Amino acid sequence: MSTQGNSAFVFAVVGERHVLAASRALEFLRRVTRHDIIVVQSRSPRRAAHDMVLEVETPSTLDDHQASIYLKTNLLPHLSGLADRFCYLDSDVIAVDSAVDRIFDYVHGPVTFGHDHAEIDAFSGWAVNCGCREPRCNHLREALLCSFDIDVRRPDYRMWNGGVFLFGARSRAFLEEWHRMSMRIMSEPYWRTRDQGTLAAAAWRFGIQDQPVLPRAFNLIVDCMKGVASARRPSLAPEESFVRTDYTLGSADGPHFIHFVNGGVGRRGWRNWDDVERLLLQDRAA
Repeated sequence: MSTQGNSAFVFAVVGERHVLAASRALEFLRRVTRHDIIVVQSRSPRRAAHDMVLEVETPSTLDDHQASIYLKTNLLPHLSGLADRFCYLDSDVIAVDSAVDRIFDYVHGPVTFGHDHAEIDAFSGWAVNCGCREPRCNHLREALLCSFDIDVRRPDYRMWNGGVFLFGARSRAFLEEWHRMSMRIMSEPYWRTRDQGTLAAAAWRFGIQDQPVLPRAFNLIVDCMKGVASARRPSLAPEESFVRTDYTLGSADGPHFIHFVNGGVGRRGWRNWDDVERLLLQDRAA
């Protein structure tokens, strides 16, 4: 197996459910990119609906969620010789137009991520089991100090989002540290099983927390559950979902990748998803 050119997109999925999710994202991406796409998958009897698939083993001691983080932060050893530059995509990141290929023009430092929508103190409750009811607290920053001796004194530090990032051979040391930190917190009950807190830790460890990030258009985060209480989310009808209205598909400043967090992919009846799915249906009809 070999790729054509110096850049490739990469999905990493664990378990049949995520393989199916990646297959949907692949359909959107294949219609707009000229670059190769690689799927690294594990623990699924079903093969992703794609021609370039790498089957890899993940530790049996990890559940599927943990194994997905294990794989995501440890991709480089599996990709040697396949391209010079890679763009990782979560399976809920949907390609909108052919400008997605321009993402490789925005390499900064050893790795390049986009901003998350949350500042570090607003993300605490998602990263650690602090039990706080307030929307902001400093417990993630405390955990970074206690677990990794990393002192983040900026409560308004804007987190990086791990759903889309650029990497290559120069990323090895950073990715190894992110991987090591992510594996460590899985054995510490205070930490939730996520990779974003450890991503912040690695960024500060390497002193690159303020380097340039990807433009918003390459990881526009759209959250159908924004502002919805956790108890209400399972029964929320699509038409009741939060609608983001500050972008226009196909416009000069519109998004190229949309990151549909919290189950937005395939949520028919919700305007943000319906608008994107219409693009695919139009191509099929052409």
